Amino acid sequence: TCHNFRFFCANGLFMRNGRVCEDCIGRLPLGGVAHGCYRDSRIYTLPLAAAEGFHRIRGTWSKKIDTYIALTTFGKRKVVECGLPSGKVFIKPNFLFRPPEPSSLFGDSIVFIGRLSREKGIETLLDAFAMVQRAAHKNITLRLVGDGPLRQEIERKIANERIRNVELTGRKGFSESMAILREARFMVMPTLCYEMFPLTTIEAFACGKAVIGSRRGAMEEIIEEGKTGLLFSPSDPRDLASKIGVMLEDEAFATEMGGNARAEFEAKYTAERNFEILMDIYRNVLNGRNMGK
Repeated sequence: TCHNFRFFCANGLFMRNGRVCEDCIGRLPLGGVAHGCYRDSRIYTLPLAAAEGFHRIRGTWSKKIDTYIALTTFGKRKVVECGLPSGKVFIKPNFLFRPPEPSSLFGDSIVFIGRLSREKGIETLLDAFAMVQRAAHKNITLRLVGDGPLRQEIERKIANERIRNVELTGRKGFSESMAILREARFMVMPTLCYEMFPLTTIEAFACGKAVIGSRRGAMEEIIEEGKTGLLFSPSDPRDLASKIGVMLEDEAFATEMGGNARAEFEAKYTAERNFEILMDIYRNVLNGRNMGK
């Protein structure tokens, strides 16, 4: 299962210096070494790039593996661009085994759940939230659930720019995270990188919450504009602020999208539905092997 692009990119994200980078698609990953794409270190990147190059030359990915699972159509398209045979790549999304119950609460918070790192677009979210506060919505709280290398920088930004009502909760367990999400108005996913399938998106759907996401990676595929959430241009705080404003000002619209999100979860992302898809993939693999005998 392709949870990221580790077969083809040293950092697994196709991202460098805060921007999407596809320099190593279709070629040996020498650029990754030159730029130190893994942990900002050429030394750490070198063995990863060597392994990637070895397996590309040897044809491991195209010849030695029966089937790959991509989490979205976007994910399949990208790994095929990277050289995997299209006929070997099947699509099976993420799912929740024990989903939270939907909530009809429409509280005074906006929630982000995830790693506090550059590729997640936290700075864009903070800039947008400051704009929303200045516009009118002074009683709304932004809750950042998670931890990561950007935490201290985020704290400095909040203090230096005097952004009010931002709560850094730190890392929370599943139950606590879902309790925070169930009390929120909606969730925001401001990612800058190619997301394969962020699990938090369907956690929000399961809670009956709409999601505002960036037009990047699989987000455009998972979120249906105007039905289960809204989309904005990546790295554009003004566009994100305008979408947040729409959701805050029209409670009926946001609530309706939350209901649609729960229906989408039940139709596509339950364990039962996922099991059916997985069994179909296994049968396809076994039938292919039997035909080859």
